[in-house]
Amino acid sequence: MSMLLNSEASLLPGWWMGALMLYFVRRQRPGVGFAAMLCVNTLATGVANLEVFPGSVAGSFGMAFGGALFLALVFLADRLVVGPRASFAGTLFLPAAMTGLEFFSSLGNPFGTWGSLAYTQAGAPALVQLVSVTGLWGLTFVLTWFASVANWACEHRDDGRRVLRGVAVFAGVLAAIVAFGALRLARAGSVGKPVRVAGITVAGEVAAGREAGLSRLIQGEAFADEDWRAFAEASAAVNEALLRLSEREAERGAALILWSEGNAVVLAEQLPALLARGSALARERRVWLGMAVASLDPAAERMLRNELVLMTPDGSVAWRYVKARPVPGWEADHSVPGSPEVPVLRDTDVGNLGGAICFDADFPAHFADPTSRGLELLLLPASDWRGILGPHMRQAVFRAVEQGFSMVRQANQGLSVAVDGYGRVYGELDHFATEDRVLRAELPVGRVPTLYARIGDSVGTLSGLLALGWVGWSVVGGIARRRRARARPGGSPQAG
Repeated sequence: MSMLLNSEASLLPGWWMGALMLYFVRRQRPGVGFAAMLCVNTLATGVANLEVFPGSVAGSFGMAFGGALFLALVFLADRLVVGPRASFAGTLFLPAAMTGLEFFSSLGNPFGTWGSLAYTQAGAPALVQLVSVTGLWGLTFVLTWFASVANWACEHRDDGRRVLRGVAVFAGVLAAIVAFGALRLARAGSVGKPVRVAGITVAGEVAAGREAGLSRLIQGEAFADEDWRAFAEASAAVNEALLRLSEREAERGAALILWSEGNAVVLAEQLPALLARGSALARERRVWLGMAVASLDPAAERMLRNELVLMTPDGSVAWRYVKARPVPGWEADHSVPGSPEVPVLRDTDVGNLGGAICFDADFPAHFADPTSRGLELLLLPASDWRGILGPHMRQAVFRAVEQGFSMVRQANQGLSVAVDGYGRVYGELDHFATEDRVLRAELPVGRVPTLYARIGDSVGTLSGLLALGWVGWSVVGGIARRRRARARPGGSPQAG
């Protein structure tokens, strides 16, 4: 029995915060509104980042300042281009600008779609279905349009009939979106044949030595030969537990088993032996085995190879995928180059099988490559921390709804989940709420057709182009008005 994705995050702030910020900015001089937005958002986001992103205080507030600067510029542009008491058509500028900013910044942003306004609606399944058509960008547009319409209605409250017509237009669009999502969910049957899956993470006392060694590496401590030997021995205990638990889940009927990201760690010279043991297990138990393995080469400048290796039931290697998007910081600085595309093994007894790793799922375009079309089941090993426990899992679920594939996400120190292409949850596991960190689910595997898979990020692109064109038209119009003012007898640049 499936259930819809739950979210502890409140939905209302995603709707009302933008409206309140716009209300403030519209009533200030442009420079005052810009400065206030920049300061308040830098402070609020910087404090929030201290729990979300491990690192220095300066780094947390530096990231916050960058995001706050772009946000303040968008609100400043709205103040200058549209301003208070604009027409109803003017309510479209802010959502177009915000959506375009989110989309274009995600293309070059090392954090991908982190911070997208659309993610605040993860707890509203009917709204989330919109991303199957527009991607994140449609949700961001609607949320920001609400802020703009709410302010427009307040500014024109003396003209009740006009306000009623404008609000009715927005309410009609929102009602259509909710109805689409509700109907899509109501008519959703099983997406395919159920597959018994198991996700495995080894933690606790057996992993304590390995975790301590990784922490020392990340902090930049130099390792002598004896340190590497001790680290390898500590890691071997975790690897043995992973193999033992995999055999147990296979005996219990799992057809597919996935390890969490980097839960298995080996020195590079030991990797072939570990893969050979995984191959033997898959062959003997006739299971699909997704071995997420971090191998370290102490002699290499880029010592880390973070990969997912898929073993078939006959023991052969279906594909090997290296994480394409290492997390900025130590991982990115020490990782070998990643795989250029999502690998897909087609026409298996458990569907078209593909894989990615953790942070890769924060980049929607990574799953839009032609080679990944037809993907029916994504294996997504992950490794999180308490500060991103819920949000990171929910962000990954958006990828399943956008592209219409089922997904198993097994997370070390995070939330593990098994979902179908509608975002319906068939299994969920909180790393910190149990000692047996094994996710088990009967997950239907198949593909749900989505328009987004065909049109991609068109909504984000068009929104950005609309906003830029609007700004350009406003600038040209302003120049023309000043020229006409100068041309009039006694005219001045300020006249008119």
